[in-house]
Amino acid sequence: MPAHSYIYRAVDRLGASHTGELLSASRVAALETLGRQGLIPLELRESASNEGAGPVRSLGSARWRWVSRGALKPREVLALTQSLAALLTAGLTIDRALQISSSLAGSPNARRLTEKLLERVRAGGALSEAMEASGQPLPPYYVSMVNAGEAGGMLPATLARLAELMRRQVEVRERIRSALVYPALLAGVVLATLVILLTFVLPRFETLFADSEVALPLSTRAVLATGRFMSDYWWALAAAAVAGTASWMSWLRSSAGRARFDGWLLTSRVTLGLPAAVATARLFRTLSTLSANGLPLPSALRLARGTAGNRRLLEALAGVAREVQSGESFSAALSRARVFPAIAVQLARVGEETGKLDSMLLSAANVLDEEAQLRLERLLSLFVPLLTVFMGLVVAALIGSVLIGLLSINDLAF
Repeated sequence: MPAHSYIYRAVDRLGASHTGELLSASRVAALETLGRQGLIPLELRESASNEGAGPVRSLGSARWRWVSRGALKPREVLALTQSLAALLTAGLTIDRALQISSSLAGSPNARRLTEKLLERVRAGGALSEAMEASGQPLPPYYVSMVNAGEAGGMLPATLARLAELMRRQVEVRERIRSALVYPALLAGVVLATLVILLTFVLPRFETLFADSEVALPLSTRAVLATGRFMSDYWWALAAAAVAGTASWMSWLRSSAGRARFDGWLLTSRVTLGLPAAVATARLFRTLSTLSANGLPLPSALRLARGTAGNRRLLEALAGVAREVQSGESFSAALSRARVFPAIAVQLARVGEETGKLDSMLLSAANVLDEEAQLRLERLLSLFVPLLTVFMGLVVAALIGSVLIGLLSINDLAF
């Protein structure tokens, strides 16, 4: 088999960067060579001098291509990871584990993915290479961790850590969604009630008031005018709502708009610190998993950035990564960023002082998850009664205005 020239970018266990070029029979063999040298590859590509050289494949940032059809849900990725981890831990080969996982897949999309992975693995490719080429929008750290596990001969343990990490992330996400179901339904009922009252119920009384030729109170006239406007110009209101929503989404998609909104989420007292706690917990849990897998902290920070989600937090994390790379302590860099919860900074400092940073990061993530759940419940305990009271006051005001008008008519009759 002819040798190919590969250009690589990697880091060692101390976090020092290494770049170079090596000759190898295949991409898999090149990864094994780097592993034997104690290097963790971040990027590996064929040299341009190779005939038919392919595009750059960055192992440090898995491609987040949105696949319109065939994209797996987080729970499906979690199920596949758990299945592979259990089967490999039991001593099965990777191709046999993929074959069994394919038969156990709960959806056609998951079955197609495992079949693609199995085909590439049987052709001699590495699992990480097959995942990277699958087109699935996997998290940015996923492929890199699988690659590091293959290079270090710890793939079953790596997949087990990934499964635990993803399980906690899915649990937190679904817990938040479940907590928001009732407020969302209540808000929908409030909006529907107001629309029905103003556009269908109140216009029925307008004919009665017009026939009476009575000077109606100001509140009754205001409510009737509002109902008449909504009934006559509902199309304009709908168009304005659509245009406003589109403008808001466009502003959020812009870099400046997203940064300002994310900054507001982190610093506003209205959110009770919930976004900062959720994002930091997800970040610390990923950092803990990457560190336990043997990656140095600077490399782990670069890989874990994609899990933060919040643009302001991403910018702060980039500064933290630069300071850590230059030799600054992790906790001091977090403290200077001024966007991370104080408990996160304190536990990170304890982890550095005791030499158990990965375990303390995991403890911090657990604490922040519990705090986030508590703050969410507190936020909803305030929001739901306020929304209920608001609905009652608005409906009472509308009905009261109509009753005042009816009483005016009765007074004229007597």
